Amino acid sequence: MEQARKEQLQKEIAEEKAKKEQLQKEEAEKQAKAKKVQEEQFQQKLKKEVARKQELQKEQVQSEEKDSEVPTSIQIPSDRGPVSEYQFEEEAELLRSEISAGDKMIQGTFWMTFGSIFSRLLGALYIIPWNAMMGQSKEIGNALFAVGYGPYQLFLSLGIAGFPSAMSKKVAQYNAKKQYRAGEELFKKSMVFMLLTGVVSSVLMYMIAPLIAANSPGGSVADKTLVIRALAPALLVVPVMSLVRGYFQGYQNMIPSAITQVVEQVVRVIYILLATFLVMQVFNGRVAVAVAHSTFAAFIGAVASCIMLIWYYRKHLQKMGPVIENSTDEVEINITSAIQEMLKESIPFILVGSGITFGKLIDQFTFGRFMSALTDYSETLIGIKYGLFSFNADKLIMIIISLAVGLSATAIPLLVENYIKQNIEGLRDQIKKIFELFAFVMFPSALGMMVVSRPIYSLFYGFSEYNVQGTQLLAIASIMSIILGGFTIAASILQSFGKHYHAILYLGAGLILKIILQYPMIKIFETAGPLYSTSLAFLLTTVLSMWKIHQIVPFDLRAIGKSVLIIFLITGWMVAVAFIVRLLLGTFLSPYRRLTALLLVVGVALAGGRVFMYLALKTRIADQVLGNRIGSLRQKFHIK
Repeated sequence: MEQARKEQLQKEIAEEKAKKEQLQKEEAEKQAKAKKVQEEQFQQKLKKEVARKQELQKEQVQSEEKDSEVPTSIQIPSDRGPVSEYQFEEEAELLRSEISAGDKMIQGTFWMTFGSIFSRLLGALYIIPWNAMMGQSKEIGNALFAVGYGPYQLFLSLGIAGFPSAMSKKVAQYNAKKQYRAGEELFKKSMVFMLLTGVVSSVLMYMIAPLIAANSPGGSVADKTLVIRALAPALLVVPVMSLVRGYFQGYQNMIPSAITQVVEQVVRVIYILLATFLVMQVFNGRVAVAVAHSTFAAFIGAVASCIMLIWYYRKHLQKMGPVIENSTDEVEINITSAIQEMLKESIPFILVGSGITFGKLIDQFTFGRFMSALTDYSETLIGIKYGLFSFNADKLIMIIISLAVGLSATAIPLLVENYIKQNIEGLRDQIKKIFELFAFVMFPSALGMMVVSRPIYSLFYGFSEYNVQGTQLLAIASIMSIILGGFTIAASILQSFGKHYHAILYLGAGLILKIILQYPMIKIFETAGPLYSTSLAFLLTTVLSMWKIHQIVPFDLRAIGKSVLIIFLITGWMVAVAFIVRLLLGTFLSPYRRLTALLLVVGVALAGGRVFMYLALKTRIADQVLGNRIGSLRQKFHIK
């Protein structure tokens, strides 16, 4: 009997092995067939390109009205000049280079998205040990941090002046014309301008720090001034650093920008944690000093990034130096007109890109004043409450905003191309895909964070008497993040169409509404008031922007609404399941301890994520948003 079982087992193993080999063989045949089809498509495309160029040549010859026969030396409409005959392989190489350029853009998008998300994530994760070292002073420390970074973001925008993106475009334009030397000269001269704007913004921020501190909530004026001034040195370095990153992006090389962004954040976080440990744990220093070192870390991180960029630039010159030196262009750059042109192009992007920062500054300059008038809270308590929404909640929601916007915005450059070509159908399709992808990422991320707001808040900020209010504010901010993300996407689309005036006008309308609503919202909802006023303000801006986009490109509202509704309903099921799982796990996992809070967040995320992906695959909305390749997951998980 034992022998029979062994023989049966061996037979089953042999059958399984044969089945596996058959599947491998079928997969290999499938891949070979797909490769053959791809090669045939490439050859067809190549032949069409050859026919097109020959037709262009024929029209060119006919237009010259020559009586003689067509010479054997054919002028190909490209940068290579006359050749003796049309080289098929040369054209194949040219077409392959175009395909390679597309792959390079995809690779660059990946690196930039990775760098942004990693930096955001690390910028939030360090809060866990930082708060632990701050001890009972963590709440006021977070408030001081928020007071410093609000003005810093504004002065940084002024110091950078939008030059990195403008530099990227200019360098790309010169490179396309083979005018490498012109791009290099503009880069070097713009570097001087960036140094000047950095110095001006740094000195200005240092000088008016007491004025900003006096009108900001939380702590003494001296402490707030110290924290704000600790950020001033970073303004000397960051503009130059950003310009160099823009220079590399002009060469379609996104790796230096992404890698140095990660290096900058890693070095910054190391300095923050080391300095905080020494100040608070070793020397028993003041909270303001520890926070000042934490904000000064922005300068340390920027210096580390600049060192890496110098290394990348030298490596770049080793490769491109001879090309730049032998560039035949004799373009003389008028530095004044070039800078004026770049400023004119970048100022609208600065204003709209700083929209969320303007909203935060309104909170910073009004919250303390209004809360003092409406309540009898102490200045310290008002500062703590300010930190709960302006730092604690903001740190977490910016992760999901950057994720959703980063993924959705990858399609925006194609809008410019289609808009220039007036390809209305292409624009409609791209706009539809952008908002579908945004909803597909943003809805589950934001509403999922709302469900786990209690454990995730405890995970990052520990347990204190302010946990209940902090959790409520994080839940509200999670919903607000959908509106802020929508504003960012809509404004970017509007500006990609060159409608800067309308983008600025709608942002201004939203900020005016924010100012009008701030006092009554704080009176009704106290600490949550600024979140509600911000949500309504940017909702207005988003609706106006979408209305204008629809005027320019009458996209199919019904189709987009249908897709977004399906995603919303799927998200609703995800939220329901996640909520039930949170209640079940919460019976034996405390949301107020970091380890159990982590387990609770992971458990709820896995359950909710599985439900969302199952329904997204089941309804085919995942195929529509992410492409047909995602359908392989349906087969893998046996979903019909």
